[in-house]
Amino acid sequence: MKQRHFLPLLLLILETWFVQPEAKAQHQISGTIHNYTDQMIRLNMLKGDKKYPVDSVKTNSDGYFLFRTADWYRVGMYELVTKSGNHFRILYNKADVRFISNSDNENAIVEFIRSDENKLWYDYVILKDKVLARQELIKPVLQQYPRNELFYKQALETYNELQKSLKQKTDSIYFNRSETLAARLMRADMPPMIDLSLDFDAQRQQLKDHFFDQTDFADTLLLYSDVLTSKMIDYLSLYQRPSMGMAEVQLVFMQALDVIFEKASVEKTTYLFTLEYFIEGFAKMGFTAVTDFLSNLPHLNADCMDLETSLEIERIAGPHRKVVLGSAAPEISMTDINGNAFHLKDTQGKVKILLFWSVNCPHCISILPELEQLASHYPQVQVISFVLSNDIEKLKSIIAQEKLNWTHLSDGLGWASPVSEAYMVYGTPTFFVLNTDNTILSKPSGIAEMEVVLKNYFTQDK
Repeated sequence: MKQRHFLPLLLLILETWFVQPEAKAQHQISGTIHNYTDQMIRLNMLKGDKKYPVDSVKTNSDGYFLFRTADWYRVGMYELVTKSGNHFRILYNKADVRFISNSDNENAIVEFIRSDENKLWYDYVILKDKVLARQELIKPVLQQYPRNELFYKQALETYNELQKSLKQKTDSIYFNRSETLAARLMRADMPPMIDLSLDFDAQRQQLKDHFFDQTDFADTLLLYSDVLTSKMIDYLSLYQRPSMGMAEVQLVFMQALDVIFEKASVEKTTYLFTLEYFIEGFAKMGFTAVTDFLSNLPHLNADCMDLETSLEIERIAGPHRKVVLGSAAPEISMTDINGNAFHLKDTQGKVKILLFWSVNCPHCISILPELEQLASHYPQVQVISFVLSNDIEKLKSIIAQEKLNWTHLSDGLGWASPVSEAYMVYGTPTFFVLNTDNTILSKPSGIAEMEVVLKNYFTQDK
């Protein structure tokens, strides 16, 4: 009797072991894209403007695809990317998502068969796009038409009705469906109201004052979409004017960032995300004054900051703090391209221009004659070039052609070089001016700015 029941019992145990993972509550992200047959489609998770590959599948002969989610899938915004690079944004909130699209191009009509979240979000996006498009048509009329004319008043009324329609729709969804991810993203994303009866400067100030009124920085789910990052970038744009130079732009961006970080400080996860997002972004743009500002902020409340948060801030901001103006330049110790030993510490007593460049960077090549000409005007300045490429033959050819009588360094590691990492180099060309004590005197954005720095330095020195 025992033997007769042993095999079914064993099969039942094995079935429990091996089938149970599949039997867990899984959800599906599926759809049909017409005329997109037997093609790969990729699923990415969004966090701010970063996209993390999650999975990929192939559509069948009908254009149908299916992803089975796992427990580790985060609630947030995802995108489905087709072979041509077009994408479909979807919201995932631990529920099935199913849609049908008439094509895979950017103007595709998408209909959600399953997922109230995505129906809400897509309805909002379509309404927002229509409202903004119509507002853009009305704005020139309001700017140019006489205010005492009836047509002006009608246009202004229409503009305000458009604003109200979007706000009323969003408010209604949020108050009735506030538990949904879609409602929270809509509320954060919705453009602020504008009073067009005010003059331009007053309108801009009103926008600055109320831009984040409905953005909940304590809601960390906003981080797993591009809504918050897009909103913050739009806020920065309110401070910029076309006539501004680099220095002025960086100054007003710092003013805007002050506001953003004050709001982000309500939640440490949001704060850390915002710090990393902006410090990396501005470093890549070469806005060194902004990165210096961000790396030296009095982050959060030091009196009640936990160790983990403190260490995370140091991970994000610490490397940038090492190359702020007035700090000691990181040591460089290696051989130059001719095999001669080089130590930055041995160059003390001279002002130095440190250039990071690449032989494959056209802009780098174009500024070399300008830099050589500038260096010839200041023979007391030593030029040290660090080349982020391993094509030594091409490098030597350029050196000979341009007659660059400088110190040339290259470890052949490119962007993985410990030197470029120590100096937080994100693009080429990147310049540093070091004083006689190897302190960072300036991080100029170009030759013209560097010329001003050197002129001021040697004038003051006299």
